[in-house]
Amino acid sequence: MLNRLFKSAPEARNIAATPWGSWGSDGGSMTHAGVAVTAESSLQLLTVYGCVRLITDQISTLPVDVYRKVGEAKEEVAAPRWLTQPTTNLGWSDWCSQVLTSLLLHGNAYVVVTRRDAAIVELVPLDPTLITVRREAGRKVFTVNGQVFPGEVLHLCGMMLPGSDVGLSPVEYARQSIGLGLATVEFGSKFFDGDGNMPGVIEIPGSAQPEQMKSMAEMWRRKRSRAGRGLPGVLEGGATWKPTGVTNEQAQFLATRGFTAAEIAGQMFLLDPSDLGIAVAGTSLTYTNLEQRNVRRLQVALLPWIIRIERAVSSLLAQPRYVKLNVDGLLRGDSAARWSTYEAASRINTAAAALGQPPVLETTEMREFEDMSPLPESSLPEPPAAVAVPQMQEVPA
Repeated sequence: MLNRLFKSAPEARNIAATPWGSWGSDGGSMTHAGVAVTAESSLQLLTVYGCVRLITDQISTLPVDVYRKVGEAKEEVAAPRWLTQPTTNLGWSDWCSQVLTSLLLHGNAYVVVTRRDAAIVELVPLDPTLITVRREAGRKVFTVNGQVFPGEVLHLCGMMLPGSDVGLSPVEYARQSIGLGLATVEFGSKFFDGDGNMPGVIEIPGSAQPEQMKSMAEMWRRKRSRAGRGLPGVLEGGATWKPTGVTNEQAQFLATRGFTAAEIAGQMFLLDPSDLGIAVAGTSLTYTNLEQRNVRRLQVALLPWIIRIERAVSSLLAQPRYVKLNVDGLLRGDSAARWSTYEAASRINTAAAALGQPPVLETTEMREFEDMSPLPESSLPEPPAAVAVPQMQEVPA
């Protein structure tokens, strides 16, 4: 069914997600900088590519846990196969990366839920540019290549306008900044290729006819083209060459590029520009504030997308089961933070044992997280004995 819908697919756009309706002739929104911006072309700007990659890589590689509520408590259960292998060709990390990329660039992600005898078999991500959404009789109807899709579609949305059925496209609303960044990179490239660079002027003693000046300039240009680069120039008739030029910083608009990159990282993706190596004036990076920066990145830039993924996938599980991405996996590359956590857990375990309560993190769980082999039963530490509470004796009247 999916192959039939996507076969010979004409170009289509999710017009419902672009309220301005300002698509250019090539399918992208034209900007004041004269560059058409699409979700795909925006990735040519390294800032957009770096932000999307940072967010998708950090979230898609987190451990996935499935829990079941038992009264007020919860217990971890085995994850279904479609969660670890959502499609035949995509594991969880690749699948989650595709869904997040769709959300970050288009503001929407669409996933076809394939079932067999009411059991989920696959979760197939769709190209959001081929899908439109409308309401019929109070329910969402998804149209793929102009055909109403009859199957089950899981729809994930980013930020939405009131009364809208689709998420806002971040690229569409940030297209002016992205277009300025793309135009600056393009101008800098053409400048060094010679299109915008006048390397010098030819001074001729006396007067010369326009045709003569044009012929001399064309001859010099041909001699200094790619085929003749490196050869010395020869002038006649008393003509002299006076080089001119601009600095590399002026040619590449380095200040403009730096400001645009910081603007896109900080305001479009809510990331600290320094996470991508973008220097911002007036800021300092030290190891003392590194932990605070990591917490800020998790809370502001990552957690909103993590919650959307968790809720969408949990809606497919039999209740009261739910999915939770283990954000502690972000500490995998920080051994000092991990061992500090284990030390704090050990102190909490000692205090909990004194009150007759179970430990918060057992030694076997710590070793499992560190990929250590389990300890033999004989070497396991004995659980601390519960503190004996003296019985109250009745006082005779």
